[in-house]
Amino acid sequence: INIILTKDNNSYRSFYNALLHEGYRDLAALLQDGIPAVSSGNRKSSMDGMTSYGQLKTILCEGGVPQRPVVFVTRPKLVDAIKKKLYCLGSDPGWVTVYGMAGCGKTVLTAEALRDPQLLEDYFPGGVHWISVGKQDKAGLLIKLQNLCSRLEHESTLSQRPPLNIEEAKDRLRLLMLRKYPR
Repeated sequence: INIILTKDNNSYRSFYNALLHEGYRDLAALLQDGIPAVSSGNRKSSMDGMTSYGQLKTILCEGGVPQRPVVFVTRPKLVDAIKKKLYCLGSDPGWVTVYGMAGCGKTVLTAEALRDPQLLEDYFPGGVHWISVGKQDKAGLLIKLQNLCSRLEHESTLSQRPPLNIEEAKDRLRLLMLRKYPR
């Protein structure tokens, strides 16, 4: 608690929300009276957009973004570097590739960058679709591509059958990305 109190108001609120949503409601209740008010500066209120913790968590879960690990170490400089690259997608649509050796934290860092409500609201208003490919045999890869096609086509009025092979899945995803999800 002493460390959190030396940080800014967002740290206190984040700690409170973590207690609340991770099953420590009794502890959260003890801290509830000390929650700092959200400043009404440039930030949007949770009524204006999807900036509430619950809405953010829902959007990330629906998109398949991994949750924070139980043991989580913040690395703000690396998370900010990923965020900056993601913000660049607003002016120049494209891809952001995060690479490194196995176990170095690529997934955790990228998922953490996506937990920025302003980033999601401004640059990914339709949410995100997370897929982990890694080392896959062709059958496993086809299943992942079929699943992604299904998730991206969920609003389509035409019920399409799943792609039957990897090439068909790649073609369908390419068209979806060009026509329906250019960002």
